[in-house]
Amino acid sequence: MPGDGPAGRHAARVGVQDVHTACTALGAVFSGVAALAAVVVARRQTTFGRLVALESVRSQAAVERELRLEAQRCEAWTAFLRASDAFADAVWRLGEVEPQSRAEALRARSETLTQACSGLRVLGPDGVVQHAEAVRERCSRMERYAVRRAVVRSALHALMRRWCPGNAEHCEDDAHICAWLAYEMLEGWGDRDEDDRPDDLDFLEYLIRESGVLTGNGAPTDSDALTEEDLQRLLAVARTPVSWNLLSAEDHWVRPRTGFYEERGAFITSIRDFLADGGRAGAG
Repeated sequence: MPGDGPAGRHAARVGVQDVHTACTALGAVFSGVAALAAVVVARRQTTFGRLVALESVRSQAAVERELRLEAQRCEAWTAFLRASDAFADAVWRLGEVEPQSRAEALRARSETLTQACSGLRVLGPDGVVQHAEAVRERCSRMERYAVRRAVVRSALHALMRRWCPGNAEHCEDDAHICAWLAYEMLEGWGDRDEDDRPDDLDFLEYLIRESGVLTGNGAPTDSDALTEEDLQRLLAVARTPVSWNLLSAEDHWVRPRTGFYEERGAFITSIRDFLADGGRAGAG
């Protein structure tokens, strides 16, 4: 141990300075380590922040994609419903269209419906698409007989307009009687025996001509009259009376039997189920 003299006090001062210097150096080391640690933590925080921000951007982008897809689907669903309703309406009102324009009018509606259905297949979901295709199939079936039905229903309507305006049971007007007989014969044409149909067809033509329903043969030139071309179309349809009940029956009887409205309702239900399930039910 150093003595109490000057040499001893000098040695003591040197020892304190050494300790102070060592402590200062150690403090500097700790400060450096702390600074380095702070830098590492800051870098990690920055990296983590970037990852969080990137994930947030990705999530937002995913949400935006889903919203865009949902908007596109809603637009496609609406377009398909409008196209299918327009097609069905065209079928029921086809008799009001000029005979030479009926096939083209129906074809245009059919093409619009086909395009709308194709748009649905691209967007999905599968469950909704399946019901849309079922609606399209019903429309295709209606399309097969729509033009022929317009021919028959137009003729029936024209003949009905030529019935006796008074008491039909006591009517002695030959034209009125022929109109009524032709109507009854035409309405039940599908039930007639196939072997008798050629002769019956000749008699049907005779009754129609004698009813005064043809233009230039006593009938006014209006929408309730038939032309010679209308008569020939009718006779051509009558020669092959396939599904005659669908051709001759009134709309209120035929509409529910087409299956169109049933499939249309199922299509709408599938959309509601899909949306109620958060866009997951039957997703494609």
